[in-house]
Amino acid sequence: MDNLKISSDIKPKDFISIRESVKWNKINYSQVEKALKNSMFNISIFIDDYCVGMGRVVGDNVLKGMLTDIIIRPEYQGKGIGKIIVTSLIKQIENKLEENEVFQLEASPTCNKRDFYIKCGFKYKPENQDGVYLWIKK
Repeated sequence: MDNLKISSDIKPKDFISIRESVKWNKINYSQVEKALKNSMFNISIFIDDYCVGMGRVVGDNVLKGMLTDIIIRPEYQGKGIGKIIVTSLIKQIENKLEENEVFQLEASPTCNKRDFYIKCGFKYKPENQDGVYLWIKK
């Protein structure tokens, strides 16, 4: 994909549009702005100036973070874009670390996506971890 561009920024309108493309829960614009501002790292992928994928790392900026919102528009899935996003985010973390520092990056894959993260270098130890989530709404 010669016309692929990586940005370390995600525009709120792209964030909302990509989430809607995969039928994730709707979220409001002001929440998206705050979330992006408070992220450790953001990545978006463009093809011909059209945002086709995104991903973020959230965390404490020192020891621990979580990959989240790794989303690719359905028509662009299976083309290696997700791997580009994940490896770009990992590279940003590596570049931030000083000599002898460590950082633990976690992911909570959506259904049937665990193998993707394993291919990106993540470890899965079912005897050591069990993920759960809760949506809180007011």
